[in-house]
Amino acid sequence: MNESGTKRTVGAAIAVVAALGLMTGCGSDSGDGKADGAKQADSAKQTDGASQGDGAASSDPAAKPLSASALERAALTNGEVKGLEVQKMTDKEVSEGGSAKTGKAACRPMAALMGSRYDPAPKASVHRAYATDLTKAKVGGTGLIRISSYGPGDAERTVKDLREAVTACQGGFPAEDGSGGKADVKKVTPLDAPKAGDEAVSFSLHDAGKEKAVIKFTVVRTGPQVTVFFGVNIADPAKSEIPAALVDAQVAKVAKATKGAAS
Repeated sequence: MNESGTKRTVGAAIAVVAALGLMTGCGSDSGDGKADGAKQADSAKQTDGASQGDGAASSDPAAKPLSASALERAALTNGEVKGLEVQKMTDKEVSEGGSAKTGKAACRPMAALMGSRYDPAPKASVHRAYATDLTKAKVGGTGLIRISSYGPGDAERTVKDLREAVTACQGGFPAEDGSGGKADVKKVTPLDAPKAGDEAVSFSLHDAGKEKAVIKFTVVRTGPQVTVFFGVNIADPAKSEIPAALVDAQVAKVAKATKGAAS
């Protein structure tokens, strides 16, 4: 992929994210997650007791959270998945726009996916943008990938909270983007999750705004690592997707890195 194509891949993903009021902020990408610790703790106190992980799908005790540099090595690079353009996103690119929020406590885990403050906070994260059917004339589907490492029990809790939110928030929820603008979700639809990692959850958010976009998410836990996939097609919401080949390739790399860290 040439330089202009690379910029268009990232640019397309950012433009879609901005248009929908969705941001996948860097949070603690380059640190240990302590910067937002107090705010994250306050948020945790506001959620109901069900948000606490119950250990039903606990990680292999030998598995270790990957460092930021190890996550970078585990992230997909361009050319690894046929038909997809993949490009690294900088901290600045993924953190612009602030944090989404909702007053509906049960739906806060979903709002966190559209923001820059995650509860629980990851130890480290890396981001990638991807695009399908990329030509000089158009961009087909586009999306983002976030790979994060977590402390003990936090990866399990992240998936558990999202799974519960899918059930609780199917009727939609009010939300604001980082600028305070409306980013309401009309409805949430559970989807069949891939048989990947230690556990996975998939769902779609239906935008209540004029774009009427359908935003698909797949979240996969591999030990203490969580990989979040976001996919959308603004031109044709019915074609919003997260390519299975993308999920398979990325989860395989994370699993290999996780296994290597435990050996």
